[in-house]
Amino acid sequence: MPSKQAVSSLGSLLAVLGLAGVATAQPTAPGGSAGPGFNIVLRFGVGFVMLSVLGAAAAAIGPSYTTNAVREIQDDPGDAIGWGILVGILVPIGLVLLTLTIIGALISIPGLLLIGILSIVGTGITAVWVGNSVIGDDGTVSATDGVAGGLLLAVPFAIPVVGGFLLNLITLVGLGVVGRGLYEEWSD
Repeated sequence: MPSKQAVSSLGSLLAVLGLAGVATAQPTAPGGSAGPGFNIVLRFGVGFVMLSVLGAAAAAIGPSYTTNAVREIQDDPGDAIGWGILVGILVPIGLVLLTLTIIGALISIPGLLLIGILSIVGTGITAVWVGNSVIGDDGTVSATDGVAGGLLLAVPFAIPVVGGFLLNLITLVGLGVVGRGLYEEWSD
């Protein structure tokens, strides 16, 4: 069971990440907009902060879970991608279709919220995995791996128009490991 401090920290993290998205949507000057170069730098900066915080938090809050998840990705990335497609794409489509019925809405809304939380955890795991793949040396993960992964994942995120889509595709790996772990715990 997570401690009250961990839950409080996670809530604060989610609030900061939500405010970061609002801040990036604001124009830089009244009636004006920034140039394309500034927008790319801003997207890179916001992506770096969000991804680094998620990666460092994943490594700091659950180091053994994060280490095991990163090892699972390194051992079988194809399985992680397959589970990521299932959990991140197919299940949400099914849940949205289920909302067409009144009873289905009672199931699908909490299900979609759960997938959102799993996506946040999976993004942190992905950042740690990417960072550990580049700078890891002894098989364990650290917050430094999360920051390094955040830096590397901020590069595709900064690409205009397709950056968010690319980042979502990359983070399906972490979501797949988290979703598979939840399914295996539930089925036992």
